Amino acid sequence: MTEQYKHLDRGDGVCLHFDVETNLCSIYETRPVICRIDESYELFFKDQMTLEQFYAINYKSCDMLKRLESNEMSDLKSALVAKFEEIFGYTPGDEYAPRVKNARAIICQGQYSKDEIIDITDTSIGSNGKSGLVLTIDSVCVKDSANFTSKFIAKYEDIDYTSINEDRFLGLDITALELHMKYGTKYQISIDKISRRKLMDFIDYAISIYQEDDALEW
Repeated sequence: MTEQYKHLDRGDGVCLHFDVETNLCSIYETRPVICRIDESYELFFKDQMTLEQFYAINYKSCDMLKRLESNEMSDLKSALVAKFEEIFGYTPGDEYAPRVKNARAIICQGQYSKDEIIDITDTSIGSNGKSGLVLTIDSVCVKDSANFTSKFIAKYEDIDYTSINEDRFLGLDITALELHMKYGTKYQISIDKISRRKLMDFIDYAISIYQEDDALEW
C-alpha cells in the first residue's frame, strides 16, 4: 500500500517472501531494513519520535491492516459463496483435510490458504485432491490432464470474458469453457464433474465483482 514496500508486492498486496504454508517470512534472517523495526527507527525515524512511539504506531498500523484485510476478505467470500449456492444449488466447501491440503499444494500451486478457497472439484483417482478445479476468492485454479492447458491459475480480474466452445471429436463431446485473458492468453476448462455453463455464470459474476472493486474497497 506504500511506495516503500511496492517492490515486495507479488501482485495482490502480499509480500513476495510470504510463505503461505507456514504463515512466516521466508527470508526473515536476511529481510530488508524496512522490515526491521529497530533498524528502521534508527535510520529513518529517531529524530521524529521516541522508540516507544514508533513501536505504538507500528502496532496500531499492523492491527488496522489485519482488521481491514479480514473484513474485506470476509465480505468478498460471503458474496462469492452466496452466488455459488444460487447457481449450483448447494453450499460450497470441503472439510476433508488430505484433499484440501493436496488441492492447495498442487492445484493452487501453494498460493492460497484454506480460508481463501471457495470450492474444490476433485478429478483425481481416489479423490485425493491432486487434480481438478479450485475456486478461490480471487481466481480459478486448474490442474487436470483432461484439459488442453493442464495447469494454470486465472485471476478473475485478469479475465476479459468467458465463452463456451462446443465441439466433438470422434463422437466424443470435448466442449470446453474458455477463459479469454486480458493479456491474450486463452485457457480451456473441460472438466466433466462440474457444469461448464454454471461455472461460466459463477466466473462471470466473480469477474464483475473485481470490476467493481471500488465499491468493495478491495
